[in-house]
Amino acid sequence: MMLSVLIPTYECTCYKLVEDIHAQLDASMEDYEVIVFEDGGHNQVSHIANLKINELSNCRYERRADNVGRSAIRNRLAEEAKGEWLLFVDADAKVVREDFIQQYIKAAKEGHLLVCGGITHREAAPEPCCMLRWKYDRDYELRVGLVSTHLSTFNFLIKRDVFLSVRFDEMLTTYGWEDVILGLRLQEKGVMVYPIDNPLLHDDTEESRRFLEKTEESLRTHHTYASLLESHTKLGQTARHLQENHVAWMVRGSFPLLRPIVRCNLLGRNPSLKLFAYYKLAYYLSLR
Repeated sequence: MMLSVLIPTYECTCYKLVEDIHAQLDASMEDYEVIVFEDGGHNQVSHIANLKINELSNCRYERRADNVGRSAIRNRLAEEAKGEWLLFVDADAKVVREDFIQQYIKAAKEGHLLVCGGITHREAAPEPCCMLRWKYDRDYELRVGLVSTHLSTFNFLIKRDVFLSVRFDEMLTTYGWEDVILGLRLQEKGVMVYPIDNPLLHDDTEESRRFLEKTEESLRTHHTYASLLESHTKLGQTARHLQENHVAWMVRGSFPLLRPIVRCNLLGRNPSLKLFAYYKLAYYLSLR
C-alpha cells in the first residue's frame, strides 16, 4: 500500500510534526509521501521554517498563492496525492505515540475504509487568557474519551477513491462543520467511522477571545447550513425543540442583557462551561 499524509496549514510552523511522522513512515513503509500546503498565508517566519520540509525524502511543502479555505485546501491535497490511502493531519498537531503510523497501517490492512485516531489535549492548564478552549477540550475528552465514532478532520485515514467520491464541501468557506458534513455524506454511502485509540496532541494554545470569535463564526456557519445540520447536531436539535415548544424567545430575549456578563466570565481565568453552552445556544437562536 502507498500512504499519502496530507497536512493543510495556515501560517503555522509544522516542520517538527512532519519530521516526526516522516521518521515513522521511513521505518515502516517503502511507498509514502507527505504533502503540506500553506493555504495562502504570508507569515515569513513559519514559511521559512516549513521550507525545510522539502529536504526530507518523499516530503513536499508548497505555499499556495490564494487562501481557498479549510475545505478546498484539503481537496487540493487529495487531488495531488498519489497514495491509495490518505491520512489527513492538522498542522497544529503533535505526535505522542511511537506507533502512530503503524496503527493506521494495521487498520487499513484490516479493510476499514474510514479510520479516526482521535485527539488529546494538554493536561497542564495554560495561562489565564487561554483557559476557555483548554477547559472545553479537556471536558470533552474526559466525557467522550479519546476514541469516538464522530469524524474529526484533525486526524483521520480514508481510502482515496472513497474520499474523492464525496470530498469536502467547497461551498463551505467559513469556519466550522466541514467534518460533520463530510461524515454525513460518507454515511449516505454506507461508510462509517472506525475509531481507534491513536490520538495526536492538539498543540496550540488559543486565546479565549479568539476561540470565542471562532465559535461565533461556526454558529453562523451552522445557521447557513441549518437545513442540513440541525437534525444531526445537539445544538440544532435543542434550538428546534425550544422553538417547537414556544420558549426559544425566552433564551433569545435574555441574550442582549446577559451577553456582556457572560462574555466577561468566558474571557476570564475561570470560565464556566455551562455559561458557554448558554452563550452558544442563545447566540444561535439570535440568528434565527
